[in-house]
Amino acid sequence: MEINFLFFVTVVPAIILYGIAKSGLSGSMALISIPLMTVVMPLGQALAIVLPILILSDIVAVYRFRKNFDLQTLKLLVPSAALGIFIASLTFTYFSEDLLKLIIGVMGFLFAGHYFLFKSKNLIPKKKSSIKGTICSAISGFTSFCVHAGGTPLSVYLLPLRMKKEVYVGTRVIFFTCVNLIKLPFYLNLSIITLESFKQSMMLFPLAVLGIGIGYQIIKIIEENLFYNVLYILIFVSSSELILDYFI
Repeated sequence: MEINFLFFVTVVPAIILYGIAKSGLSGSMALISIPLMTVVMPLGQALAIVLPILILSDIVAVYRFRKNFDLQTLKLLVPSAALGIFIASLTFTYFSEDLLKLIIGVMGFLFAGHYFLFKSKNLIPKKKSSIKGTICSAISGFTSFCVHAGGTPLSVYLLPLRMKKEVYVGTRVIFFTCVNLIKLPFYLNLSIITLESFKQSMMLFPLAVLGIGIGYQIIKIIEENLFYNVLYILIFVSSSELILDYFI
């Protein structure tokens, strides 16, 4: 991994975005992190570098939100996410990165677009749904394994519940902590993570801590309704970018 100007304008912001995502503020914006990193390295190397950073960031984030999460929701989501990860580990080589990002983009675009078109109805908290939760978390586990981009499928289920913002963030953080730990042995088995990639992860990890700190400060001052509006806007923008990237 050569450290040059291109590195500082691609890899550095990509890792900071992952850190901010761990605060729960802009997980969908982290969709652009892997594409940014692939400008200067192969997809496999980017995936290998990011996973240890995500796991270490999870430890920091879980401590911060250890008292704010919805255990019932996690009991529903984590097992089906594990199933999605297992399926992804068997079919990883059959899906192109571009196709997966297009699917995520279309999902996020429709989800956020529906929110803004029918905003008055969508401000009313939705009831928990075992079927929707199982499907969304399985897709989240699958796309998280393939391109570290499970945020949008999870948001499709969690955001309409309109949880208190700290509970939403805590539930999201713990969910992805479980997902990333489940992914780790599969990555090792597939030789995606190596000693060299781990060293690179450790070198970049402080950038993720910086991102976490930025996200926490923003969450402290942002009002609840604005918090949700920002999340939907970020999903809409990042999803639109993924769709445009596929066709341009």
